[in-house]
Amino acid sequence: MACDTVKAEIEGNGALVRATQGNRTPRVGTSTDDVRRRNLSSVLTMVHRRRAVSRAELTRHTGLSRSTTKDLVEELVARGLVDESPAPSASQVGRPSPIVRPGDRVLAVAVTPEVDAVTVGLVSMGGTVREVIRRPTARVPTPADTVTIAADAICDIQRTLRDGQTVTAVGVAVPGLVHGRESAVQLAPNLDWHDVEIGQMLSAATELPVFAGNDANAGAVAEHRFGNHHNAEHLIYVNGGPSGIGAGFVVAGGLLEGVAGYAGELGHTFVGGGEQCHCGSVGCLETEVTQAPLTSLLSELDGAATRHPSSTERDVLARQSRALAIALGNAVNMLNPGLIVLGGFLRVFPTFAAPMLRDELARRCMAAPRALVRVVPATLGADTLVIGAAELAFAPVLADPGRY
Repeated sequence: MACDTVKAEIEGNGALVRATQGNRTPRVGTSTDDVRRRNLSSVLTMVHRRRAVSRAELTRHTGLSRSTTKDLVEELVARGLVDESPAPSASQVGRPSPIVRPGDRVLAVAVTPEVDAVTVGLVSMGGTVREVIRRPTARVPTPADTVTIAADAICDIQRTLRDGQTVTAVGVAVPGLVHGRESAVQLAPNLDWHDVEIGQMLSAATELPVFAGNDANAGAVAEHRFGNHHNAEHLIYVNGGPSGIGAGFVVAGGLLEGVAGYAGELGHTFVGGGEQCHCGSVGCLETEVTQAPLTSLLSELDGAATRHPSSTERDVLARQSRALAIALGNAVNMLNPGLIVLGGFLRVFPTFAAPMLRDELARRCMAAPRALVRVVPATLGADTLVIGAAELAFAPVLADPGRY
């Protein structure tokens, strides 16, 4: 069932997310109801992003009275959006403040299409991944293939939900140019998608609201909100996957999207070389830095122990580090980030080639901004894009909890 489209947006301590949603228009104004809506949103957003927070912290953060905070938390508990439990016994004077955590009644589905598979994940509030279904494909999935695979997986997921649980919406993270307000893909070169209204297609197949965005932007939001990173208000997230390389830029806590949401195509910046890219240009980063020769090292990352790279792998890492450093150096010079987070297969570089990458980056950017930036692997691992896509789906819930 196709959905009417309106704009919903959340802006708090984390990055900005914009999405389209059907049939639920956020209320605006200055009435008592609107004030309560904003207060509920503020409390739920903090619980969602902190994952566990005391009621006393909520009171301090929001500036609301203790009685108002208690009332808001009780409403969110009644709606199944948060859970509240007694604080662990402590030695401080006075009664410990109850702990508030995200509930699991309202869930989101994340969909991430790649050149070799479609992944569907079930995520609860707080960015907790409940289930991941990866469906390999014999060919690069078309939009129709993606919709069919995702819709089937969503049906399977919905059959496993307990009474009272519900999927609120679907978030789709696409490796390409996505017009976020329309949830439409303008171009995904490695998937060979052109002008695809993936949001409307998947919504018609599932009868759920669907929100689409760029995969690297989704990853940036996930790592900014839920990654274990210190001082991440100026962050570049770079994702490497089977479908290429993209980046998401968090500047002063907000997602830098550009006029149409197309910002962040770091994979299509020129780094030298003569190979033609799927985008039609020559010498793009993603023609020089590729997953295939790093597959063995990538499989080591989630294991209990890691081995040393072979001589052949060291040569590949050295060559690819040079190309990656050119692109990252340009980004450092332009944006002056405090943190670069490498996700997907790019996690191998800070793990296995940190000195190489550090030395190459020092050659490619100015000393002052280089001295302020750290390069680290994504702390959410393989779940980064799933969590980020789910954030698109949760945005309307966080904006207006009273409707859920």
